Amino acid sequence: MEKETTRRLEEKLVQITHEDILTDYLDDPHIFDGNMPFAEYFMSLEKVKQMREAYLVKASGIERSYCYQLLNGTRPNPGRDKIIRLCLAAKLSVKESCRALKVADEAVLYARNRRDAIITYCIQNGLSAEETNILLDHFSEKPLE
Repeated sequence: MEKETTRRLEEKLVQITHEDILTDYLDDPHIFDGNMPFAEYFMSLEKVKQMREAYLVKASGIERSYCYQLLNGTRPNPGRDKIIRLCLAAKLSVKESCRALKVADEAVLYARNRRDAIITYCIQNGLSAEETNILLDHFSEKPLE
């Protein structure tokens, strides 16, 4: 299903005149980020669609079977660091990475947080998960788990 723009959703919302139609709107899992499983969101991204899962597994540095479970949704709640590792592996933008974190109900990257600032730099500059951990270590910050 093609994801609708926020503007189109706003247009739909203001046209709702009955509670039963509102219920249908609110029950649509593709509208609200918090209701979409992380794996579904992540695997729907164009950059991710163009990559082989085996590449994502290797590039993320996440244990193989666990990573496949994250990608196919059988492990629905990846931690923040695992999501960041997958975003780094897929070479997502900072905006896409923050959205992935938000969909998973994790804290987005925060510019006033030293560790997050380093991670943001790494995402922005296309560094790998391994290179990100080296930089985090260099600045005495906790590495990605």
